[in-house]
Amino acid sequence: MSATTGQVSFDAAELAPRDRFEAWRHAVNAAFVPLDAHTESPAEFHGALTGLALGSLTVAGVGGDAVTVRRSRQTIAAGDPGVFKFALQVHGSSLTRQDGREAMLAPGDLVIYDTRRPYDLVFGGPYRMFVVQIPVEQVGLSAEQARAVVAQRIPGSAGLGALTSSLLGSLDGQLQKGEISPDPRAASAVLQLVQATLLSRFRPAGEVPTRDVVYLEAVRHIDDHLGDPELGVDAVARALHVSLRYLQGVFAQEGTTISEWIRHRRLERCRMELGDPAQAHRSVSAVAARWGYPDASSFSRAFRHAYGVSPGAFRRQIIGG
Repeated sequence: MSATTGQVSFDAAELAPRDRFEAWRHAVNAAFVPLDAHTESPAEFHGALTGLALGSLTVAGVGGDAVTVRRSRQTIAAGDPGVFKFALQVHGSSLTRQDGREAMLAPGDLVIYDTRRPYDLVFGGPYRMFVVQIPVEQVGLSAEQARAVVAQRIPGSAGLGALTSSLLGSLDGQLQKGEISPDPRAASAVLQLVQATLLSRFRPAGEVPTRDVVYLEAVRHIDDHLGDPELGVDAVARALHVSLRYLQGVFAQEGTTISEWIRHRRLERCRMELGDPAQAHRSVSAVAARWGYPDASSFSRAFRHAYGVSPGAFRRQIIGG
């Protein structure tokens, strides 16, 4: 077990085979809540965990070989911090059981379960999950809503589920690389999106989502389509099924416009790629075209205006050549 800048990491591969499963179980219990765990071949088990306190939330990536994890009445009595777990299936598959319901997850899918009541998690093969632990009082659901939504698969392929799946998947990648900063603002963004995703399960069809949710959906859509030269205000409004005026008002509240945000994100992507030695073989114009700037001269002007240097000069400063 190691800890760096508040991040906790455990890898059973560093231990003798006979000690790995029990050490992994102990690490999981310490990172989450007291749990029972069973695997067919403890001596051959490989598992790892990385966790971080993120404001009022705790996030963790956990994975390993086939295992069944159980939160029993006995383990609840041993320690009940009163949290919900909101989980993203990153790799492999899993089955979540709680309150007589079952949710079978594939990669990208989401589920929530309540640590105050018994549940089972069954992983039939190698897997990885990214888990957000949220204090009960911050979930934003009534007791009735909470009971209605646990152990239900939330598809990660459309709507708010897709947005949340994408965000948590990105956080999991950053966590593995040690790149997440324990910034309360990050916790707020995650919590807001989780709440919106859960509440959307109860929202009548056709109801307009909140401005915060529209903004997050728009930001994700823009990032996913930066390479499309036709990406603009109208395209984003159509994709989100909201009026142009409403969408413009959402971005105005954030102190920007959609066009400015698209330009900012495109330039940031170009700057990152121009500073990447692995992309040094790509011409400046090819990088610009990849991120939605088919005209090299307009890209050069926009880049110089944003960063005070031409794209070519920036690349030479960073990687030489």
